[in-house]
Amino acid sequence: MNPLELVSKTLYSFNEKELTYQLLDAFGKKAETFQQYNEVAKIFFEIKNFSKAIEYGENALKKALLHEEKHITSKNLISAYNQCNYPEKAITQIEKCKKITPNDPELLFEETISYSQLGQSEKAHKLLFNLSKIKNLPEEIEKKVQHNLSGYYFDKDDLHTALSHFLIETEKEAYKNIELPSIEKWDGNIKENETIIIDANCGAGDEVMHIRFMKNLKELGMRPIWATTRKHLSEVFNYNGFESVCVWDKPEYPKDSVWVYALSLPYHLNLTVHDLGRSPYLKPLPEKEEKYSYLQKDKNFKIGMFWNSDSGFEQAHFRSVDFFDLWNVLHQPEYSLYSLQMSDNPVPETCKNHIVEFHSDDREFADTFSIINQMDLVITSCTSIAHIAASIGKEVCVFVPIMEYYSWTSLTGKSWWYGDNVHLFKQQKPRDWSHPLKELEKFLNSL
Repeated sequence: MNPLELVSKTLYSFNEKELTYQLLDAFGKKAETFQQYNEVAKIFFEIKNFSKAIEYGENALKKALLHEEKHITSKNLISAYNQCNYPEKAITQIEKCKKITPNDPELLFEETISYSQLGQSEKAHKLLFNLSKIKNLPEEIEKKVQHNLSGYYFDKDDLHTALSHFLIETEKEAYKNIELPSIEKWDGNIKENETIIIDANCGAGDEVMHIRFMKNLKELGMRPIWATTRKHLSEVFNYNGFESVCVWDKPEYPKDSVWVYALSLPYHLNLTVHDLGRSPYLKPLPEKEEKYSYLQKDKNFKIGMFWNSDSGFEQAHFRSVDFFDLWNVLHQPEYSLYSLQMSDNPVPETCKNHIVEFHSDDREFADTFSIINQMDLVITSCTSIAHIAASIGKEVCVFVPIMEYYSWTSLTGKSWWYGDNVHLFKQQKPRDWSHPLKELEKFLNSL
């Protein structure tokens, strides 16, 4: 590891992101050779600043003299383009690289990603199946191929097969940096009165989506306990009759308990899309309902809005909508607008007088449930806000990116996982939300 890489990664590990970026930019501005630009690009990519990786990668490509340098840089750029949601640029480089290494597994896999991001799912799936037939694929590529084939089966409403592919990498990634529960893992066999710990090592939206399956386990005679890191979400679950504990409270379980990864419940229960349920299954806490009951005094049509995901998810930009694009549709005298964003994404100053924000330091998940319950409509990107609104039966419009999360897979504009209160508006082009916004405008006019 050279000194620049060592210092950069050390700073980044101390959560000094901006200082790391400034350091690399300082070196990048003085770069003159291919090696210098390429080194800065490589480090930016490894710390997941893909836009900067592209900037310096493109400069490296201009400076490259040898065919090998051009080929390696192009391959690096392909991955950065896909990570940054520029699949059309990735395809251009892929076509060049395939002339040199047409059977490169990494290259062929990136090609499937590019076509998926362009909305050409049939072509992407065909390429994935072709790739899966190649003998002696590198193990890492083989796992990614099998994982991504889940999209083909989700599109076919084959939930069980889709989840068998989806869970390959999802569960592995969930426990990559933490210890597995010390008790035995559930083998999927139902045992009367057995305690089963459902480990919710996943996103908040995933928790809301999967908590309902505790009912299935109880009906089969087991004793399910939901284990979460989100204490206030646990309170909502308990109020709704789903036994839940917070892991930070260090709960003790019966010695013969087993555990299961929360997202794998529909798979182990062998559910079909018709078994998922369409009725609301969560209610807000009464004390929080009283806290936000003052919102009922607003007799306008109340719309809760969430446009920008900043949860730490490295591809959050795929599902974030520009505030002003949404504002142009919703800024109507008959609507009262309420921001459901947290304080790290405030309403722009020019619009603060027209939108109510709930940016208190003590805002909990339980607050969010009740705020949403006071709304007439929720409009959101595909985050936990969408799942909360859907689970309590609130009318909700969800902006769905081209490469959608499986809960929003749909050919009908409706979700398998929720009722007719959920309306899906899917993106048609990368980085472009104009089509979903037009669909939203038509929907609002039809109310």
